[in-house]
Amino acid sequence: MDFFVQILRQAIEWIYGFCGDYGIAIVLITAAIRVLLLPLNIRQRKQMRKQQEIAGEAEALREKYKNQQQKLNEELGKLYQEKGTGMGSCLVSFLQFPIMMCLYNGIRLTAAAGAATVLLPWVSSLLVRDRTMILPIATLAVQLLPQTYPYIRYFRALNLQKMPVQMILILLLTNSMFAFAIPSGIGLYYFVSGLFTAVEQLAVYMFSVRRLAV
Repeated sequence: MDFFVQILRQAIEWIYGFCGDYGIAIVLITAAIRVLLLPLNIRQRKQMRKQQEIAGEAEALREKYKNQQQKLNEELGKLYQEKGTGMGSCLVSFLQFPIMMCLYNGIRLTAAAGAATVLLPWVSSLLVRDRTMILPIATLAVQLLPQTYPYIRYFRALNLQKMPVQMILILLLTNSMFAFAIPSGIGLYYFVSGLFTAVEQLAVYMFSVRRLAV
């Protein structure tokens, strides 16, 4: 993993040579990696949607074969194979994790950590926390934004699954503990990554709504 960390660190330094600002370099490298991961994210969303569609059928099988574990496993396997779903979404998640960890460490080890950026003029260094709480609050907002989509009238035709309020509060609390503690350079990465996710999911939902309207 150290090899990939060094590649990302050098990439940040290379982009800095063109733009002259480490904050902008972090934003660009984060966006580039998210674009590269886009095909994996699309595949993951398709797999998750298929799993939601067959959830009722799977539950019926579990009830029918609740005392026949081997038979249940066989029938579930047939169902997943017939519907074209499986462990793909989990594998995609596992693939993304080491990539994001390498980017995290690449930012942390680069000279960007001790530099300032025009993107956060109120922060003296990307190595310190944003004590004004502007960046952490903005990061939390973009991370929670996708959870609001199921409540928007425009997307009701999709019957999107709504996250329980308790889960949203737990997510908010967990992310807050992290967002308020990390250096601004890493916070900038998480903000851009969260914004990319929110926009990507919004685009997927809008495309789905238009397809239903045809």
